Parts: sequence; C-alpha cells; structure tokens
Amino acid sequence: MEEKKTYRPVKQLSAEVARKIAAGEVIDRPNAIVRELLDNAIDSGAKSITVEISGGGIDKIRITDDGFGMTKEDLIACAKPHATSKITSESDLLSLNTLGFRGEALASIAAVSRLEITTRRENNPAYHLEAQLTDEHIINPAVLEKGTIVQTQSLFENIPARRIFLKRPSSEGNLCKQTFIEKSLPNPQISFKFISDGNLKLDLSATSSYIQRCIQALELKVSEKLFFEIEGKDNVNNEWNYKLIVGDSSIYRSDKKNIHIFVNGRKITEYSLVQAIEYGVEGSFPNGTHPIACLFLNIDSKLVDFNIHPAKKEAKFKDLSQIHHSVSSSLKNIFLQSNKKAMFETNEFQPSFEYDNFESKSHFTKITQEPSSSQTKNYSSQKNYPDFSGYSSFTTKNSTSKENLEFANKIYQEAKNSIYSEEESFTENEISSFINENKTSSYEKQNSPEFKYLGSAFNVFLFVEKDEKIYVIDQHAAHERILFEEFLKTSGEKQQLLFPYEFEVESESQSKYLQGIQDELIKAGFTLEKTENSNKWKITTIPIKWQGTKETLWESIFEKQQSPKDFMRNFLATCACKAAIKEGTYIDEFTAKDIIQKTFALEDPHCPHGRPIWFILTQEELYQRVRRT
Repeated sequence: MEEKKTYRPVKQLSAEVARKIAAGEVIDRPNAIVRELLDNAIDSGAKSITVEISGGGIDKIRITDDGFGMTKEDLIACAKPHATSKITSESDLLSLNTLGFRGEALASIAAVSRLEITTRRENNPAYHLEAQLTDEHIINPAVLEKGTIVQTQSLFENIPARRIFLKRPSSEGNLCKQTFIEKSLPNPQISFKFISDGNLKLDLSATSSYIQRCIQALELKVSEKLFFEIEGKDNVNNEWNYKLIVGDSSIYRSDKKNIHIFVNGRKITEYSLVQAIEYGVEGSFPNGTHPIACLFLNIDSKLVDFNIHPAKKEAKFKDLSQIHHSVSSSLKNIFLQSNKKAMFETNEFQPSFEYDNFESKSHFTKITQEPSSSQTKNYSSQKNYPDFSGYSSFTTKNSTSKENLEFANKIYQEAKNSIYSEEESFTENEISSFINENKTSSYEKQNSPEFKYLGSAFNVFLFVEKDEKIYVIDQHAAHERILFEEFLKTSGEKQQLLFPYEFEVESESQSKYLQGIQDELIKAGFTLEKTENSNKWKITTIPIKWQGTKETLWESIFEKQQSPKDFMRNFLATCACKAAIKEGTYIDEFTAKDIIQKTFALEDPHCPHGRPIWFILTQEELYQRVRRT
C-alpha cells in the first residue's frame, strides 16, 4: 500500500536518538563490540587479554586486560561522544598509529547496551563507571589491581527493531570468536583467552613466533615445519615492511577464507594483496585450491587511510605496486626453493637418468643437417631418418597398426621434407624396420635397473618400483609437466599472423600497461605495435605454441594484468595441459617407461597447476595394510 506523502518540518534530533543512530554505524552486532574493545585493550599495552561472552555476546560481553588503565578523569570522559585519547587534531588522522581512534566506540556501546567499566591507572585509585543514556554517568570507587574491565549486557534491549535482526546466539558467538582470532593473530606477544558460556574455547599463550600464533589461533592440527615465514621491506625509503606466514602446498583450502591481510595490526579486506599471495603460490597448489596465509604489513601511516570505513575493514593506499611485487616474487622464490630442497634432500626425489628430450605426436624436432650426395641416393643404408627414439604412440586400444604406420610416415615425410626438396615415398617394410630398430634401442635404454615398471591402472596411474618404494604416477600430470618444461625452452619462438590482431584499449591505464610490458612480451614471442594518434594496438606475431584466439589473448593480458613472465607461464601451462595425454587414454609399455624416465628427471614433481605428479607407498605401509609383521 502506497504511503500518502505529507509535509514534515525539519527538526533537530534529540541527543538520545542521535546517539542511537550514530551507534548503528559502529555497533551492528556483538562481534562489533568485541572488535572495538579489543582495539582499546591492545592499545593499552596489555600483555594479557581475556574475552568472555554469554548468549553469543547478546546477553553479556566482558573483556579484561592488564594494560595501563585510566584515571578518574579519563573514565568520566571516555564514554561520551567523540572522546578519545588517540587523536587531538585533524592532522592526526594522517598519521594514525593506534587501532582505536574515532572516540565513538564506548559512547555507541553505551547507547545500545548496559555498559560498565572498572579501571585503575598505576599509582591511582580504581573507579567503576555505570553508563547512563541520558543522565551523567555514575562513577564510584572500586577495587582492581591493574588494567581495565569493560562489560556490556543486554545488547539492543532498548532497540527491539535491531535485536530481531541478530542471528542465533551460537552464530553470533562464532562471529565473536572469529573477531577474537583476527585481533590475536597480529599480536603474538600478547596472551589471549576466549571463554564462551563459561567454557574456555581458545587459550593463546604469548610467543615470539608468528607461525606458532597462526597455528594456535587458526586451530590447525599441523606441524610448524609445514609453514614458511617470509620477510620483506622497502629498501629505498624504508616506508614499509612485512611478515608473511604461509603453509606449504600439502596444506590447502577450497576457498580464500584462510588468507588474512593485516595492515598496521588491522584485519582488512584488500583484494590486491590477496591477489599477490595467489599469484605467488600459483603453480604450487592443486587446481582450485588456496593456501593458508597471513600477511602482516606495517606501512607508514601517511601512505594509508583507514578513515574510509566505519568498522575500519577497508583502507585506501597511496600505492601498493611495490608491495604487491615483493609479496608475489618472494612467494614464488620460496616455493621454488622448497620444491628443489625436498627433491634433492630425499632419496625418492633424486633423478637417476639422462636421456633425450621427450617427443610426442604434436611435438618433435626436425632434422636440420644438410645431406651429402651419397645420402640422397641411399636413404636406408645411411639411416638419415628423423629421430624416433622418443616416438610414443599415444593411441587408444582400438588404434590399428595401419593408423600408426600412417602417422609414422607423416612424421617421417615432414622431417624428410625439411632436408630434401625431392618428394620420396617409403615402403611399409622400410618404415616398420626403422621404427622397430629405434624402438628396440630406446627400449634397451629404458630397461634401467634404477626402476621397474609394474603396470598401469584405470588408464590413469603408472606403478613403478624404485628404491624399495612404490611410486604411483599420474600419467596426465607427469606428461603435462614434461611438455611444460619443453615449452619453456621454446619460449620466444614466434609465428607470423596472416591477419594481425587489432585491439582498441579501453583506458589510458591499459595503454600504459601495454607500453610497460611491451619489451618483455616481445621476448616471449609477441610483436606489438601501437597505431599512431589512436588507442589501437596491433599484434603481428604470437608465440609458436599459442593456441588461443584474439579474444582469449586479450583477456589473458588484461584479466589479471600479470607480469609478462607470469602471463607466459600460465599460457604455456594451458598449452601443456591441452597437449598432454588425458585421463582414460591407454598408453603402451614403451610410452609409459619413457614418461617415467622423464618424470624422475624433473626438478619439480608437480604439474604446472600445482598438483603432485606422484605419491609413494613404502614397503612398511603395504605390510601394515595386510597386517604383516
């Protein structure tokens, strides 16, 4: 039903209504009270903080700290609107170095709940405050050894319209616990306790280790050895530094909820810094999974503005590009070193073979030497055939010998045509003899005592016995990594486009981005030209392995605006994935052994998208399965 509009004169709100409206901007549920009071407790220099809630924080919240407390004069003023000890002038907003600073929290809490504060400043008597919404607050002497106790009860008791929007006590309690965790993570030097309805839920002892605090606070049942601590800083102007705690690739999650960003001690939402972490671990985590990571960034307060969100959940930065690059590159380096260290420090990762590059249907090397006159006369006697030592028939069980023969002849003719101008056909006997000779020699090379091929299962897994262990190898992941490494070697080789790709950038920032990465893209195989006096760009050459379209190329460049190196890595990883043998594809014993050899020689036992190539079963594990002693 449409409401009839009537004239209403402008009136100034009463102080009581104004306070309740203002309180709604800061206090919307119990965890907001926990957040604001924990900010004050941490700012007080406390070494120990205890949070107690009842009824999900709706019935009661009590926070105790052993900080430096307040005097009677501080206590009288603290719960009044816009009262704070953190700032004195407008210019102080540009150099904030504390968590709480608005001076609205206690007044807002008093407007929507029953607030009591007991505090004692060193060398001063203790006092107790009982907040009143309309009258002056009641101050009385109290007994307290040190610090401050703040207690709230009956949240939104005087505003029923807001209380009905609260969730169940259990849900509100979980939100309070999450806020408690977020405040404890960047402050490992402080001990924290969280008690809900009389039950101790979290007891975090003080520590100098950020890794220990992360494992305790996030309640992870893992070893500290599975985490890295990375440090970075601004070496030019000394305007920022950070610590980054990240779990290795064996600890992963299906979402980004365990990637936490803290700036000057505040938990904030900052997409670009989460992105930097994601870019840094790219290729080290299985598809669609994310790391557990906590970034603790300290930055000059003049370069960041927290005064853009009522709950300080967001911030505005002057420039994050250097920090973004430092975080992502540091992560890439640490995971690369970690993979290499794991491989060369344990027997099961040590490569034991040396052999030629892997060759498949879609990837082979043409002969480039010039034939002699005698060679052109007698091909079979001089054996000027293409190198089939790595030839693998990636065919299904239903493939016929005729199909294999046709394919072999096709490869042979392409290689031969790169040498000879004269077309020549070869008989079935010549080709069969040639393939058998090369397969026999390759097979003998593969018959190494270093491993024993046991067979395959489900057309997915290859089983290998090596060093008294059973390796279960994912044939697709292994082949994908092999091809990826080969594609990296061909990076920079390019092909001319018959019809150049033409694009029109949408903004000046896109144009500047292209100009900034132009040289690197050229090294990768792209040739970019900007049309004079316009926003149009033309691409005339692309990498020889590129399999996408004009549209996918443009999206790849601008979707994430990655560095050329990162862009090319993702591009080559995609090419390798598409070219690799697929799940369910049957491969013969010769092909399997070829993949196994090259797999054990890889420096990184993960596919380009982060999945492990193999896992290992020891003899002891197999004995346990059948209860053999």
